[in-house]
Amino acid sequence: MQLSGARWTGETDVHEALPERPVVRFRPEQADAVAGLATPPEQQHETLRRLGFEVDGETVTVPTWRARDVTREIDVVEEVVRFRLDEVPARLPVRQAMFGRLSPLQRIRRKIQDTLVGFGFYEAYTWSLLPRDPDPDAVTLQEPLSSEQAVLRTSLLHGLIASARRNVDAGNESVALFELAHVYLPSGEQLPDERWHVGGIVQGGFALAKGAVEGLYEALGLVASFQPADDLPGGARGARTPDGWVLALREPGLPGEWGAFELDVESLAARVPDVVLYEDVITFPPVRQDMAFVVDEHVPAGDLVAAAFEAAGPELREMRAFDVYRGDQAGEGKKSVAFAVTFQSPERTLTDEDAAALRARIVAALADRFGAELRA
Repeated sequence: MQLSGARWTGETDVHEALPERPVVRFRPEQADAVAGLATPPEQQHETLRRLGFEVDGETVTVPTWRARDVTREIDVVEEVVRFRLDEVPARLPVRQAMFGRLSPLQRIRRKIQDTLVGFGFYEAYTWSLLPRDPDPDAVTLQEPLSSEQAVLRTSLLHGLIASARRNVDAGNESVALFELAHVYLPSGEQLPDERWHVGGIVQGGFALAKGAVEGLYEALGLVASFQPADDLPGGARGARTPDGWVLALREPGLPGEWGAFELDVESLAARVPDVVLYEDVITFPPVRQDMAFVVDEHVPAGDLVAAAFEAAGPELREMRAFDVYRGDQAGEGKKSVAFAVTFQSPERTLTDEDAAALRARIVAALADRFGAELRA
């Protein structure tokens, strides 16, 4: 009226009647039984009165502003107990009986988790929703809660990188994290293809990540095979397996060398043998030698190993690459790959002549298939 020259004509206030106040029976001993710890009845009554409840013996009258959500005794118990949640003892329920058992996929998931923990990895839990995803067909929420949680992930790598960065920022060293969780792959239909994946990130480079994958395959009773690849996430270089990939990670927020991997758990589970057959321990001594071959740059060491096992047979127990040399002595466009080789027979002690014959078969096979030359 002072500012606009208006004239006061009157007022009215229209509202509905206040809700009827529920009257609930409340027993303090019931709150103790539900919470698992004792609270004196006087303290319980005082807590309710401070919240606007009227208490008369075992009768509690609920305030109007709580009339719609406090209508039963257990609702009143919650009002008392919620102020002592930090004091509730942590106890597992008593199991009277147990029914059922883990499915094959569940057992394999447990095996993967236990194996990676044994390798020194810590399990991480990251968001299923991301601000964006490298896959342009990733499922986007129509009504996201925020721009940071708008797309369903198609890979675990983004969350693991973020977790590793937080650990580095906190001053942690030798970071090694893994996650076993769902990814959501585009299916061309309304719902995505929801699959179990296991991913890992480790400080120390590609070799540590590849070693973890090799150990994981071995724990599941599978043979790991790798094919070089340079089209992995983020344009990184690394290798593919039948079930996923392992790469050398270059990330601005992660100083030093890092490696990462991701495998399709359901693909792994489909190939895990139902029965694992173990060989008896060989008591005859092994014959160990080092062999170095000069081959073309593009020839993978894994292909050389596979050809050697095919040529030498079961008496070639192990052939492990431990060094790669590139330089004038190897020649332009060439590399020298050195292997630690173990010969061993389950039936007898191998002689030097036996080892020489096996070595000759390997040299001949690699020369024939890859043009390899024995350097040392």
